[in-house]
Amino acid sequence: MTAFWRRVLTEEGHLKLANLVTLSRAMLIAPIFGLLAAGQAQAALALYGLAAATDLIDGWLARRSGRASAFGAQLDAVVDNLFSLAILGFLLMAYPGLAERHTAALVALFGGPLVYLAVSWLLRRRFLMFHFWSAKAGAVLLFCLWPLIALSGSEAWLPAAAALVGLSRLEQIVYILRGGQDLDAPHGLAQPRPVLLMKE
Repeated sequence: MTAFWRRVLTEEGHLKLANLVTLSRAMLIAPIFGLLAAGQAQAALALYGLAAATDLIDGWLARRSGRASAFGAQLDAVVDNLFSLAILGFLLMAYPGLAERHTAALVALFGGPLVYLAVSWLLRRRFLMFHFWSAKAGAVLLFCLWPLIALSGSEAWLPAAAALVGLSRLEQIVYILRGGQDLDAPHGLAQPRPVLLMKE
């Protein structure tokens, strides 16, 4: 077993169940695409619901076991970003013509975060992922987007999510420009404290 996988699977000699749950979210991406390609949209959506739920379960497991760690948080962030990109593919396959109907919203929702990361790197030579309330709300709305559209029959959720995510990224840029680096700041108007990224 490589050092990376040993670190993912165990911590202080014990199995790290939270990390396995996090990885399961990434491993469910391919089956969801497979179901969509096979025309099984309902089954794909059900499996998606299970995958999205792991984002709540892994953090709960880590806290309950007392094994929350900087590495686990970083692994969760990487998988979340991968899953977020997959959501774009899920939506495009589930709703043909969605790209033509909501081009600007899709660009803002899925391209905006990438632009933000580039800006944060240019400004601070770091990828700063703040835990603002707006960012948390945007992430929840993004993960709930497909079920919301399916249940309501309305694609209006898409521009709403894009607006929230776009405003959150602008808020984070303003905070950086104000000198803030505290990843746990609640919002962009918080008093800037130059706290750097968590160390492992």
